[in-house]
Amino acid sequence: MSPPSVSADVLLEDFRKLQERPDPSPKLLNNVQSKLHRIKQFIGWMSHGKTRLGRLECLCDVDRVRKWVKYQRASKMALTTILHYLKNVRQFLVYIQEIPPDASHIKKGDLKRVIRELTASIRSWSRPVVIHQLKVKEKKDKTMHSIKDLRKCRRLALVAIPKVIAKLEEEHTTLDRNKLSGYVLAYLASFYGHRLGVFLNLTDEQVSKAVHGVEENVYLIKVENHKTNESYGTAKMLLTDREYGWLLFIMRIKQELAKGGEVSRFVFFNTTFFQDKNLTKYLKSAWSEMQLGGQATFTSLRSAVATFARNRHGEYSQDRKKMAQLMCHSTKTADKYYTMDMTMEQARRGRQLFEQAQEERPMKRLQQESTPPKSEESEGGEEEGGEKKEEGEEEEGEEEGEEVNPNPSSGRGSSSGSQQHTRPEGGDKEPDDVQGVVVPPEEEQGLVVNL
Repeated sequence: MSPPSVSADVLLEDFRKLQERPDPSPKLLNNVQSKLHRIKQFIGWMSHGKTRLGRLECLCDVDRVRKWVKYQRASKMALTTILHYLKNVRQFLVYIQEIPPDASHIKKGDLKRVIRELTASIRSWSRPVVIHQLKVKEKKDKTMHSIKDLRKCRRLALVAIPKVIAKLEEEHTTLDRNKLSGYVLAYLASFYGHRLGVFLNLTDEQVSKAVHGVEENVYLIKVENHKTNESYGTAKMLLTDREYGWLLFIMRIKQELAKGGEVSRFVFFNTTFFQDKNLTKYLKSAWSEMQLGGQATFTSLRSAVATFARNRHGEYSQDRKKMAQLMCHSTKTADKYYTMDMTMEQARRGRQLFEQAQEERPMKRLQQESTPPKSEESEGGEEEGGEKKEEGEEEEGEEEGEEVNPNPSSGRGSSSGSQQHTRPEGGDKEPDDVQGVVVPPEEEQGLVVNL
């Protein structure tokens, strides 16, 4: 009687179901398929020439794992792709470790050694990947759209769109309809910097139910299905009456051409009246017809919009955070993938900060700024306060916008406390006990300091 075994296909199928979750998006389905493809290649490498594959012992050959990693590094794949291979395989092995199949003969220690080997390879590979990403980012910076390009795009689109609409009113052609879509997409993407998925998943219902601002005659459209909806909710676009009319026109064309037949619920449609997935093609075509620099994609326009938001409004400004919220991404993501390197002006300001940090000052002043003020109670309860800070209670209170007194004192009268923090007459100098207080930019909003 042959020993019990487990099929790799069954194991991969269980792993696939776990990764896809109950309600997967098309993007997630595609990502899971790529992940399974990489894992299958690893299993094929590890099982080559081996017997008793159903016992999964072949996956714990550390020497063969090292050869596989070396083979991947010698391949012509991008460095980031190789890193995906390593991470996906490690994730699969961790899955086996946490939920071992009944027929598996893998020893826990052997599997742990393989996972550690992959983890070490991932760590050693991270540095060249970062350098590679910086080079790619630098290359993107050289071809990034300028503010002049973005503004010119919208100016030319405002002229071209009415002309294309007039032609479509006279006679409908697929070429003109796609051209209209390209101009509208170029106009909106160059302004808001939204991803392709936002426009791809824009529905007739969302346009029809747009919130109307009567006073300004504007329309707020909310797109529910997009990449980061779990973190940021709906993607929003506030459109003028004219811009809103473009979308209504495209929807009307769809209904007229369908003549009562079944149509797509998405605004941008193809010749079969279903969701059109060639929006990037139309965007590139419109950008080319406007004779603008470079080649535009939704990602390149998003990168430009995010970069100029940082450069114009400041790295830690609330205005930039509001723009990032509307664009449905974090500023950390923008700094890592989208934004340009430092501009000359930013580098100058940075040099000034270094110069200011090394200016000669009176020793007394430096000590006052570097030593935080302490009250009698705070000195006595320093140990207890330190424990609270480690638990994160103080930081949490500040984020919630609670009032914070930098010099609490329950044993003194309120009148004497207020005199202590009163600015001396005839000068702008602050009292010694509050000099040098710095509030990080991300905590400026909602934090009240009683001085």
